[in-house]
Amino acid sequence: MYHHPDPQTSLQLGAGESRLLQAKAGTCLISSAGALIVTGEPLWLGEQVFRPRTRLAPGQRHLIAQDGWLTLTAGPQGAAVGLVCPRQTLSLLRGLYQMGRKFVARYPRFAGISGIRRRAANPGSLG
Repeated sequence: MYHHPDPQTSLQLGAGESRLLQAKAGTCLISSAGALIVTGEPLWLGEQVFRPRTRLAPGQRHLIAQDGWLTLTAGPQGAAVGLVCPRQTLSLLRGLYQMGRKFVARYPRFAGISGIRRRAANPGSLG
């Protein structure tokens, strides 16, 4: 049996209630109670506008493929849904720091200018 991660946010919808939700790609919707209809953003299909719909029964999950707005609609008994957001990628500063470390490792003469101390590959060779 698949173990769902703990939802970071949970929503309760009354019978027939709809809610507009902005979600990022990679967000996982987990239906925990009641029937739920997930309607995506309008898309062009040929020369017609199409809105993709997915029905979720209790215990089912749906992975959001692209960033955008969703409409969550509860069935006649209401619904409870959990949202698990995707893990954040590296922050900009952390990414720049890692790029700087790689640059200094490749071009050691810039280590003195940048103020970054290089670590020796062999700890015993530090003298």
